[in-house]
Amino acid sequence: MTSEVASIVAAVIAGAVALASGFFFGRRQVRDQAAVEHGQWLRGQRQDAYVALLDAWDTAVKEFQEEIDRGEYFDQIAAHEEALRGPDFWEDHMESVATHVDRISEGVQRRLERVLLLGPEPVDKACINLDEALKALGSSVRSKSGTSDWPNYDMYWEMSMNARKARSALLDAARGSMREAPRPGR
Repeated sequence: MTSEVASIVAAVIAGAVALASGFFFGRRQVRDQAAVEHGQWLRGQRQDAYVALLDAWDTAVKEFQEEIDRGEYFDQIAAHEEALRGPDFWEDHMESVATHVDRISEGVQRRLERVLLLGPEPVDKACINLDEALKALGSSVRSKSGTSDWPNYDMYWEMSMNARKARSALLDAARGSMREAPRPGR
């Protein structure tokens, strides 16, 4: 083999290696860029979902509190209504409280589900705890409805404290997930 042929072969090999490595590194750069852009999109979706959930949660807790606050005047109203309507009043009261609790809880459920879809795992766990706290808070509002002992203040205050802890845990988990910047290769 002459030196001219060897030079041509070396040049062809070098060109092929350069082309292959350019293709490989170009693909990797595009893949990494796509991963970062997806991470940024997901981060924005998470942020919107977390804020919407916290807003819905705060509204629900406020409405539960308003429902409990109605109990301050309940004794006077209940005595008058029971005299007028008889035992139907208590049944209607129980249904009314249940309807309000269900309506309030529904306002949070879709937002909870959206956060659960977006993750990550620590936020999912905090979200599940928040859902349980919401159900317990609703049960405490319903507790003793349809009786003259409504509202059950002791149970409500205990569940209200648990609900605050669950909200705080969700906020911590969400804060942790939002502080991680998207990186390629993850």
